[in-house]
Amino acid sequence: MNRWLKLVTLAVMLLALDTFFNLWPARADAGFTSYITRSGDTLMEGTAAYRFVGTNQPLLNRAWTDPSEIEDAIRAAAGSGINVIRLYPFEVKMSSDPLGTFRHVMGPNDYNESAFMLLDKIVQLANQHNIRLIIPFVDKYNYIGGIADWAAFRGKTANEFWSDPTVKQDFKNFMQYVINRTNSYTGVPYKNDKAILAWQLGNELPSTDGWVSEMAAYVKSLDANHLLADGGYVRAQGIRPNALNDSNIDIIVPHIYNYHNVDMASKLKEWRDKTTGKKVLIIGEFGDYSPAETEQLLDIVQNNGTSGAMFWGGMHHHKMGGWHWPPVGAWAYSRYPGFASGDWANETAIIDLLREYAYSMKGSTVPSWPIPDAPVMHPADSVHTLSWKGVSGASAYTVERSTSSSGPWTTVGSDVTDDVSAPRHYTFAVPIFDDASAEDGTSYYYRVKAKNKHGSYSPYSNVVGPIKARSGIVVDEESGGYAETGTWGASTLGGSYGGGSRYSSANGSTATWRPNLTAPGYYNVYVSYPYHQGSAKSAQFTVYHNGVTNTVTINQTTIAGGRWRLIDTVYFAGGPEEYVRLTANGGGSNFRADAVMFEPRQFGDTFQNNSSGSWSPLSGSWSLGVDVSHDSVPIVNSVLKQSGSGIAEAVVGSTYSDATITTALKAYDNDQANASAGLVARANADFSYMYTLRINYDLNKVQLYKKLGNRWTNIGEANMIATPGTWYLLKLEMKGSSFKAYVDGVKKISVNDASLTSGYIGLRTYDQTAVFDNLLVSTY
Repeated sequence: MNRWLKLVTLAVMLLALDTFFNLWPARADAGFTSYITRSGDTLMEGTAAYRFVGTNQPLLNRAWTDPSEIEDAIRAAAGSGINVIRLYPFEVKMSSDPLGTFRHVMGPNDYNESAFMLLDKIVQLANQHNIRLIIPFVDKYNYIGGIADWAAFRGKTANEFWSDPTVKQDFKNFMQYVINRTNSYTGVPYKNDKAILAWQLGNELPSTDGWVSEMAAYVKSLDANHLLADGGYVRAQGIRPNALNDSNIDIIVPHIYNYHNVDMASKLKEWRDKTTGKKVLIIGEFGDYSPAETEQLLDIVQNNGTSGAMFWGGMHHHKMGGWHWPPVGAWAYSRYPGFASGDWANETAIIDLLREYAYSMKGSTVPSWPIPDAPVMHPADSVHTLSWKGVSGASAYTVERSTSSSGPWTTVGSDVTDDVSAPRHYTFAVPIFDDASAEDGTSYYYRVKAKNKHGSYSPYSNVVGPIKARSGIVVDEESGGYAETGTWGASTLGGSYGGGSRYSSANGSTATWRPNLTAPGYYNVYVSYPYHQGSAKSAQFTVYHNGVTNTVTINQTTIAGGRWRLIDTVYFAGGPEEYVRLTANGGGSNFRADAVMFEPRQFGDTFQNNSSGSWSPLSGSWSLGVDVSHDSVPIVNSVLKQSGSGIAEAVVGSTYSDATITTALKAYDNDQANASAGLVARANADFSYMYTLRINYDLNKVQLYKKLGNRWTNIGEANMIATPGTWYLLKLEMKGSSFKAYVDGVKKISVNDASLTSGYIGLRTYDQTAVFDNLLVSTY
């Protein structure tokens, strides 16, 4: 081999090696060269002092959080100058958990791998975006399980968590599991990962001094690389001498809020005086302050040598569109970069202050907000409920429309915001934009782009369509077909359909909408109402159709602001007797009555009114029931459940060729090899021929198979973290030989196969207990 060829070969080999390592998912050292260490009362990054403004992200380390939500939260923090994120403690199974609830800890020495894979993703992305993490082990409270639930595993009381030898050993085993865990994405053990700033014994623990000393020593025996924070301060009480003097405790982390009713400046001085020369001081949580008070707190922290302050708290985009943004009384969580809809709680002003001091603490000037990434549009069946996965740092979006996938494009929505609060376990795409100018019967394509606060635009999203515009029948509070009983008042809140709406807090008051439909068939039922933080969180809608009644309860502080919220898909026989009714059931909140839209569909399940309709089980154990999801307001769904082992199949309805099939599903277990659940399409009557789109919980994949007689063929698959206890939305688009499969509105599979051209739809599980809801069919 001549010298020139040797050099070319070497260059190619080096290029290939470089490409391999750059494509390797997540080298843990990508962002950090050193651990955070301590010198007396100062945090150190190498030889320099390390100071920061950080945030608490209470919904980030949850057993159900989606990887896209994790990335959104971490990107948003990095783009706003935030250095540090404090996670909420690990979830622990509670005796009150509904069937099918999965936590990090399911019992002593029984840990949920899917949930820990999500923590792996958090740590991986923290490295990539130069974010440090503080990770607490256990919570005092039982919002998500805590000390009482650890003790209950052994039949003990919460107070015995601090003293019972078996319970303490269970907890030590758990801490050992976490610290020694090897990240499934990076291959780096947590104890060797530089993105972790510190472990924390817990959140606001009423712990004994002996327990703190024992557990702190144990953590340090496992991990010599990372710092350890205490976790024993509640409601701004004094610093406990034991933690201050314990050589294994590095960081003191008190919390302070306006509602604590203490003098903030005096308390911050007291804490700094006590820790000076001894321990690092971080304000672990602060919030509920006005902008002026927030600025005062941050100014004191910056000037008195406190290492950092962590705002409570930040939220991220919802995987189905909009935001996780649960109400918290008279103040609110923050969404970057801030929205006018949150400025009743000073959202934008607080975020601007956090950003200003985050850079000031680092000795830097505040840069411009980054240009957002391209949004991802969700596939849609209606022009009235266009939706997309928002991007961090975006302040607004532009929506464009065309009758061709290649344009030309016309702007139909400018400065559209996605500040829609979505229920935690919502299973539809969250409606963001209604193209009210679409002409009935015309098919359209759509795309969106995001812009930041400075007016800089992202690249365009993917293109979705064609979507045929269908004129829904709208009954407004100002139109015929609307009637009230009881006491109602007029509201001019923004986001009301037609400019006005009605409200009532009088128990027993009703608002009724009668569409008087003339064409029998399935209809999507949408409701619209304005946003107000004081609206009813358990608004009960009754849908009377075809002689039966459905009852749907929703939180009216979510999916508000005039968006069309889908509450049901039912069969209407037609005529003046059918209706939708809202009943005010008291509680001191305002129930919002605005408009209801009825939009025709090809097919909808009948689970909500406890009817199996035309569903026919072919195998397995199928039954109608309810599923309860833990949320800030619990959601109760009527569902179809399959609990048999082996193959379980059910068929329904007519045959379809070109169609979109959608269903929501949730697994209740994950015990067997290849345990899976999904939908069936283009099947013959006995399912010996079919396509099936399924989530394989064992392999963490979404898979598209075809079955021809006794022969199964995998025609497409993609990786995902398949988490039992989490709702997923599966969608399969079929047009001739083209198949596109989506999970939670994101395209995962695109293949061509011409083996089967039409057939029945259905549901299928394999060695999986699962529940199904919201099965819809749309044709082109």
